[in-house]
Amino acid sequence: MKKYIVPTIVFVLVATLIFIRYEIVAPARAAAHDLEAINGIAVGKTTEAELLGRPAFQKMDRQCFQADCMYHTQRTNHLLNALHLAPFTFFVTRVAVRDGMVTQVTVFMANRWLPALSLTQKMALPVECVSSPCVKRAVLPTKAVVGVMILFDNESELRYRMMEAAQPACLSRLHGCSTYDELMPLSKGLNLQADTQQPVSGK
Repeated sequence: MKKYIVPTIVFVLVATLIFIRYEIVAPARAAAHDLEAINGIAVGKTTEAELLGRPAFQKMDRQCFQADCMYHTQRTNHLLNALHLAPFTFFVTRVAVRDGMVTQVTVFMANRWLPALSLTQKMALPVECVSSPCVKRAVLPTKAVVGVMILFDNESELRYRMMEAAQPACLSRLHGCSTYDELMPLSKGLNLQADTQQPVSGK
């Protein structure tokens, strides 16, 4: 009987390691699929019927109130954070639909080191945006930056580059990602790190 104990322990350990590895990499893989699903969508042009022609949207969480619907995904590095191997990080995608037409597409991400970052395709940009993309910062009266928003319209090529809108590997990386260039490859060259150096509180 004793001769089976060691192989059994080894088997359990190997199975546990495989399970842990899967749980660590699964959110990153899922986030990559989420970004692929929203690539190329054009607000004001893509219909809900066209969305549902994409397999990912047939299984995606959908919430509606009257004529407005929202397709939503959220991925987190729950296990790495629980093991204290990385700060809590989450990625969200949202596609808003009104009367059967896509009206907004958003990728949102945050971790404890950086103010929240979002990339949003909108029907109409704010009047203060003189170009697309347009970078806006959410600033408290204390001058602390609590969020950075990148806005663009449906004429921008960014809608075809949503795979660069977030770095899914940040969800499975030990110690996470500590800069915007790591978190959102698409942001390189936009100098988003300026004036956002103070870490955000949180676990």
